[in-house]
Amino acid sequence: MKILISAYACETGRGSEGENAWRIVHELAKFHQVRVVTRANLRHIHNAAFVGTGKPLGLSFEYFDLPWVFRFYKKGKRGFLLYYYLWQFGVTFLVRGMLRKEPADVLHHLTGGMDWMPAGLALCSGPFLWGPVGSENTHPIILRHQPIQSRLKASARVIIRWIMRNLDPFTRITGLRANVVLSHTPETMPKRYAKRLKPFMQTCIADLPSLARPKTNFIRQPCLKIVYAGELKDWKGAQMALEASLMHFETSAAAELVVIGDGPLRNKLQGVCIAHPNGSQVRFLGKMPMSQLIEELHSADLFLYPSFHHGLAIIVLQAMLTGIPVICIEGDAIGRAIRQEAGITVPLLENEPPAVALAQAISRLAENESLRVELAKNARRIALERYSYVTLAKEISEIYSSLANPLRSGGDQDV
Repeated sequence: MKILISAYACETGRGSEGENAWRIVHELAKFHQVRVVTRANLRHIHNAAFVGTGKPLGLSFEYFDLPWVFRFYKKGKRGFLLYYYLWQFGVTFLVRGMLRKEPADVLHHLTGGMDWMPAGLALCSGPFLWGPVGSENTHPIILRHQPIQSRLKASARVIIRWIMRNLDPFTRITGLRANVVLSHTPETMPKRYAKRLKPFMQTCIADLPSLARPKTNFIRQPCLKIVYAGELKDWKGAQMALEASLMHFETSAAAELVVIGDGPLRNKLQGVCIAHPNGSQVRFLGKMPMSQLIEELHSADLFLYPSFHHGLAIIVLQAMLTGIPVICIEGDAIGRAIRQEAGITVPLLENEPPAVALAQAISRLAENESLRVELAKNARRIALERYSYVTLAKEISEIYSSLANPLRSGGDQDV
């Protein structure tokens, strides 16, 4: 079949959503003729990736960006949402022209994964697949233990998302046009999508040296190495990871926390360590290239990732693929992936801060080596069995086939 995919982020070597899209379109191109519309600034990354390996015959890219004045305004993450919104409008006109020259059997909005932002493909003719999309709100118990600024930001996010989902015409048209909506957070999706909604995994992993170096020896060193990797922002859980680790250090000197990543909380977290008697057991390594991250994960004994405003981050699957048990919070996409099989998911309790239960989970695995090794082996097995791109591409291909069937009905709900 001829598939036209919109993927704002689609690149290799940097992880996250872009890596996910890159792997998915490559896998889909084994079975379909796939055209991908993506950002023009990714062209050089693609060209470098295809040196020596060549581009798959079934895969082609169309590169598009807004005029330079919009790119000038967008610096890093400043102006990202506005740029992304306008980029979707541009995709509409680009794809309409592409479809006049060569029709497609299915249109698929693959990235970004926000259910409260529109898809340019929704304004084009043809069967339309939206997703996986979704969103998660910060749990009220966690919010209670956050500073007022974080609570205000969380409230603002909820309000903005509600407005965009329900009042923005472009987003509502997107939902109306979708024949099928794939969601990694089906419990938070608007009820009007119910008949077309399909729960779907958001993130997968490939068993490649460029993403993980699997452990062959799971026995830990005398000093337990805990790793946190992510942006140092409130909603990424970096502060909870630090608080939990320091609680554990108070009862066990033979342990360290390695913090990988950077962000606005770094100075604050470093200040906490300076003031704490066990703060010297924490090392801040900042941002690092993927090759170095892979080595840090390979030498880790535990991966601590109490993110609470996120989907299933690819870094979690990298840790699992390496063979590291994951400690996380129960009740979100990460918790659903880990369960109690690939690590420990910590429940949120009304009468204690989340860091307390996280610290208890660290201590449990520090003191029970057989359990830690069992969970480490399970983590790799689950990553390979449940979160492979082969499995994901097969499921998406089945959806393509159903959408291309002219007898299939969809998109008939009011918005």
